[in-house]
Amino acid sequence: MAGATSRTQPCDRGDAVNRLAQAEAFLLAAELIADDENDEATPSVAASLAVLAGIAASDAACCARRGLRARGQSHAEAVELLSTVAPGGADMAKDLQRLLNRKDDSQDGLTVVPAAQATRMVSWAKRLLERARKAVEA
Repeated sequence: MAGATSRTQPCDRGDAVNRLAQAEAFLLAAELIADDENDEATPSVAASLAVLAGIAASDAACCARRGLRARGQSHAEAVELLSTVAPGGADMAKDLQRLLNRKDDSQDGLTVVPAAQATRMVSWAKRLLERARKAVEA
């Protein structure tokens, strides 16, 4: 997009801890919902929560290690910023990118996310959260 600039927001360790707690709550809800096989819509809800968990985990890692988080309209900026986090930024960025690639389908799409895809998304969010926790606690 012409004229778009990277936007970040300063944040600190307290913000990192808060976003990590939010990521954990999103992930817990995603896992509970993904296990419910009674409703056709539940995989989409679980997938959507997995995306939210990944974004919150990314914010937590970035706040803890970089003192800022991405706030722009481009998801690529968030992925790029996360990739600079040590330790594990490149791996976290891969999982965040995977989640963001499926964000529209899970949150805004008219199609139902298949259960197998939702399960994969929850696993990516879980792995991202585990790595973010290490970044926050280090």
